[in-house]
Amino acid sequence: MCALKLLAMPAAAFVLAKLLGLPPIAAGVIVLFAAMPTGANAYIFAVQYKRLVNPVSGAVALGTLLAAVTLPVVVMVVARLN
Repeated sequence: MCALKLLAMPAAAFVLAKLLGLPPIAAGVIVLFAAMPTGANAYIFAVQYKRLVNPVSGAVALGTLLAAVTLPVVVMVVARLN
């Protein structure tokens, strides 16, 4: 799921931005937002409903660590394609 979030979502956002004919800066911002890792809201909801707290916290931590690698790659790709 982390790979889908960090790789497939930015790719889908890029394709959608190009199909909509957005300006390069707007498209870049949208792709970067899509490439961000899962936030703390998922953990907050897990704690609030007392469901899957450990797997969710692990997914948030793993996503954040992987984003340190994928975000620079996404920035380079977006910069070259725009």
